[in-house]
Amino acid sequence: MESEKIIDRIRNVYQESMRLYHPKNEQHQETKVINVDTQSNYSSPHVTEIDGNYLLFFNEIYTSSLGKLLKNILKKLTWHILKRQVYFNSAIRYILYDLMHKIYEYSLKNREINEKFAQLEQRVEQLSQLKFTIEQKVERVLQVEQKVEQLFQLEQKIEQLSQLEQKIEQISAPSHSADTGIVNKVSSTEESKMASGLWFNEPIIVGYHENGEAYWAGTNERIFEKAFVLQTLSRLYDSSSIGILDVGAAESLLSYELATLDYSVTAIDIRPIALFHPNLKFVKTDICKPVLPPASFDCVIALSTLEHIGLGWYGDEMGESYDIEAVKQINILLKPEGSFILTVPYGKKALTPVHRIYDKEALQTLIQDFNVIQIAYGIRKDDFTWTITENESEASVKEHNPTNYLPGAVAMLVCKKNIL
Repeated sequence: MESEKIIDRIRNVYQESMRLYHPKNEQHQETKVINVDTQSNYSSPHVTEIDGNYLLFFNEIYTSSLGKLLKNILKKLTWHILKRQVYFNSAIRYILYDLMHKIYEYSLKNREINEKFAQLEQRVEQLSQLKFTIEQKVERVLQVEQKVEQLFQLEQKIEQLSQLEQKIEQISAPSHSADTGIVNKVSSTEESKMASGLWFNEPIIVGYHENGEAYWAGTNERIFEKAFVLQTLSRLYDSSSIGILDVGAAESLLSYELATLDYSVTAIDIRPIALFHPNLKFVKTDICKPVLPPASFDCVIALSTLEHIGLGWYGDEMGESYDIEAVKQINILLKPEGSFILTVPYGKKALTPVHRIYDKEALQTLIQDFNVIQIAYGIRKDDFTWTITENESEASVKEHNPTNYLPGAVAMLVCKKNIL
């Protein structure tokens, strides 16, 4: 209850007591009315007050005749004052009691409200912790979903590798080069071809199902290497009246094709070849050994050969820098102004049991005795598709296949012999 309302009620009670206990014919002009000033700290006016307990005094003290007379006189003179005082005091007590009761009720409600607020705060705290827990669980669920997605992708890759492994196993002829991968199972027919030097590493790899049905198993870099050589020769030379050395000629038809195009060709390899043509001469030797006369050739070609030299994969002598030694011998065998056409695996540098993968620095070291006049890159897009680009950065990030060692890119160069 507001204090202003309490003061107004007290004032109304007092004025009502004045009206009820003053006879109409005894009203005095000097009768004072309590005026409560709410702006002066609720100070009371100067009014004589007589406690209602004086009634007991009148009843108990004035028992004699004189006392009773005095009592009657006093009651006559002061009774209305006493009755008014008693009424006023009783009303004030009732108001105060009502006020205290309401204060008590409000305190109970306030306590209940505080308890509810405390419960709400606890609930909010629990909800905050629950929210944090839910967020953590959601994050874990997202991580699990990512791992499931990665697992799904990994399973797909494993399935692809499994299919590729099956295809490789179905290929009839094994190729001991990075071009066709490692094949463990071959047919007797293909073994016979290899033994006689008549097995050739063709750009289209053919596989065979168990029922003997043939299928396209993949495409290697041979799809553009020979075309690159023929295009370069036609651009560098006006006629075919030049001497060409083909290094690493086994498993390749290039020497035979160039001889058929009326070029004078010498083929060199540590493995035998069974091809014959009037324009083709074969020398079974190691390119690192100085067997041929210096300055004998106008052009030397080495397609996917230098990366194998010195690793012993084809039964050759092993040596860490035999590829660099082979290039030095090629430089010696070239005539002044001679051309050197080569292709090597390119991308992120690596060394596999089959071959080397060259990066930019390793390739520069390999051809340090030559001037590069043209360079292009073959990029493997998938198992069946290759594209040509001059963008070195695109080729430099390619990686070889760790399963079959197939390169992801190939560098193709046309170089000129340095003249001292």
